[in-house]
Amino acid sequence: MGYAAHQALADADLSVSAYKLFHRMCAIQNRKDHGLVIVESQVKFAEQVGMAQSSVSRSLKQLAEAGFIYPDGRNWRIRPDFAFNGNGAAQGQAVQNIPAGTPDPYAPKGAQLTVIDGGDDSDA
Repeated sequence: MGYAAHQALADADLSVSAYKLFHRMCAIQNRKDHGLVIVESQVKFAEQVGMAQSSVSRSLKQLAEAGFIYPDGRNWRIRPDFAFNGNGAAQGQAVQNIPAGTPDPYAPKGAQLTVIDGGDDSDA
Protein backbone atom coordinates (compact mmCIF):
# COMPACT_ATOMS: atom_id res chain seq x y z
CA MET A 1 0.00 0.00 0.00
CA GLY A 2 1.45 3.33 -1.05
CA TYR A 3 1.49 6.64 0.78
CA ALA A 4 -1.69 7.93 -0.90
CA ALA A 5 -3.55 4.75 0.05
CA HIS A 6 -2.37 4.99 3.66
CA GLN A 7 -3.42 8.65 3.74
CA ALA A 8 -6.86 7.86 2.27
CA LEU A 9 -7.39 5.15 4.88
CA ALA A 10 -6.22 7.46 7.69
CA ASP A 11 -8.51 10.27 6.48
CA ALA A 12 -11.57 8.04 6.07
CA ASP A 13 -14.41 8.38 8.53
CA LEU A 14 -14.56 4.68 9.45
CA SER A 15 -15.48 2.93 12.66
CA VAL A 16 -12.88 0.95 14.57
CA SER A 17 -14.67 -2.22 13.42
CA ALA A 18 -14.38 -1.15 9.78
CA TYR A 19 -10.62 -0.56 10.12
CA LYS A 20 -10.26 -3.92 11.83
CA LEU A 21 -12.28 -5.69 9.14
CA PHE A 22 -10.34 -4.01 6.32
CA HIS A 23 -7.02 -5.19 7.74
CA ARG A 24 -8.37 -8.70 8.25
CA MET A 25 -9.67 -8.74 4.69
CA CYS A 26 -6.21 -7.72 3.44
CA ALA A 27 -4.75 -10.66 5.37
CA ILE A 28 -7.21 -13.25 4.01
CA GLN A 29 -7.52 -12.06 0.42
CA ASN A 30 -7.00 -14.61 -2.32
CA ARG A 31 -3.44 -13.96 -3.45
CA LYS A 32 -3.97 -15.63 -6.83
CA ASP A 33 -7.05 -13.54 -7.62
CA HIS A 34 -5.77 -10.19 -6.41
CA GLY A 35 -7.87 -8.63 -3.69
CA LEU A 36 -10.71 -11.16 -3.81
CA VAL A 37 -12.17 -11.95 -0.39
CA ILE A 38 -14.34 -15.03 -0.62
CA VAL A 39 -17.50 -14.95 1.47
CA GLU A 40 -19.23 -18.32 1.74
CA SER A 41 -21.88 -16.80 3.99
CA GLN A 42 -21.89 -13.71 6.17
CA VAL A 43 -22.15 -15.86 9.31
CA LYS A 44 -19.07 -17.92 8.35
CA PHE A 45 -17.25 -14.78 7.22
CA ALA A 46 -17.91 -13.14 10.60
CA GLU A 47 -16.56 -16.23 12.33
CA GLN A 48 -13.51 -16.24 10.03
CA VAL A 49 -12.61 -12.64 10.88
CA GLY A 50 -13.54 -12.99 14.56
CA MET A 51 -16.25 -10.33 14.62
CA ALA A 52 -19.99 -10.23 15.28
CA GLN A 53 -22.13 -10.57 12.18
CA SER A 54 -23.80 -7.19 12.79
CA SER A 55 -20.38 -5.50 13.05
CA VAL A 56 -19.23 -7.18 9.84
CA SER A 57 -22.37 -6.06 8.03
CA ARG A 58 -22.01 -2.42 9.16
CA SER A 59 -18.27 -2.44 8.44
CA LEU A 60 -18.69 -3.86 4.93
CA LYS A 61 -21.20 -1.11 4.19
CA GLN A 62 -18.84 1.60 5.50
CA LEU A 63 -15.87 0.23 3.55
CA ALA A 64 -17.90 -0.01 0.34
CA GLU A 65 -19.35 3.49 0.76
CA ALA A 66 -15.81 4.83 1.25
CA GLY A 67 -14.60 2.97 -1.87
CA PHE A 68 -12.04 0.70 -0.20
CA ILE A 69 -13.88 -2.46 -1.26
CA TYR A 70 -16.53 -3.29 -3.83
CA PRO A 71 -18.82 -6.28 -4.38
CA ASP A 72 -17.78 -9.05 -6.73
CA GLY A 73 -20.80 -11.31 -6.89
CA ARG A 74 -21.44 -12.40 -3.31
CA ASN A 75 -17.76 -11.88 -2.51
CA TRP A 76 -15.85 -8.65 -1.96
CA ARG A 77 -12.80 -7.24 -3.69
CA ILE A 78 -10.28 -4.88 -2.12
CA ARG A 79 -9.37 -1.98 -4.41
CA PRO A 80 -6.27 -3.08 -6.33
CA ASP A 81 -4.48 0.16 -5.52
CA PHE A 82 -4.69 -0.79 -1.81
CA ALA A 83 -3.76 -4.46 -1.88
CA PHE A 84 -2.28 -6.09 -4.95
CA ASN A 85 0.25 -8.87 -5.27
CA GLY A 86 0.97 -8.90 -9.01
CA ASN A 87 3.13 -6.85 -11.33
CA GLY A 88 2.52 -3.24 -12.31
CA ALA A 89 0.81 -4.03 -15.63
CA ALA A 90 -1.61 -6.45 -13.98
CA GLN A 91 -2.33 -3.91 -11.25
CA GLY A 92 -3.02 -1.22 -13.85
CA GLN A 93 -5.48 -3.54 -15.59
CA ALA A 94 -7.14 -4.37 -12.26
CA VAL A 95 -7.54 -0.66 -11.47
CA GLN A 96 -9.22 -0.17 -14.86
CA ASN A 97 -11.66 -2.97 -13.95
CA ILE A 98 -12.98 -1.19 -10.84
CA PRO A 99 -16.72 -0.93 -11.51
CA ALA A 100 -18.08 2.44 -12.59
CA GLY A 101 -19.80 4.19 -9.72
CA THR A 102 -17.42 2.82 -7.08
CA PRO A 103 -16.64 5.72 -4.70
CA ASP A 104 -13.14 7.17 -4.93
CA PRO A 105 -11.35 6.96 -1.56
CA TYR A 106 -8.76 9.45 -2.84
CA ALA A 107 -11.33 12.21 -3.44
CA PRO A 108 -10.82 15.23 -1.20
CA LYS A 109 -12.90 15.17 1.96
CA GLY A 110 -14.68 18.07 3.60
CA ALA A 111 -16.33 21.17 2.29
CA GLN A 112 -15.79 21.99 -1.34
CA LEU A 113 -15.79 25.58 -2.53
CA THR A 114 -18.04 26.55 -5.40
CA VAL A 115 -17.18 29.56 -7.53
CA ILE A 116 -20.28 31.57 -8.40
CA ASP A 117 -20.12 33.90 -11.39
CA GLY A 118 -20.99 37.54 -10.79
CA GLY A 119 -20.10 40.12 -8.28
CA ASP A 120 -17.72 42.99 -8.53
CA ASP A 121 -14.09 42.68 -7.46
CA SER A 122 -13.44 46.41 -7.68
CA ASP A 123 -13.17 48.61 -4.59
CA ALA A 124 -16.18 50.89 -4.54
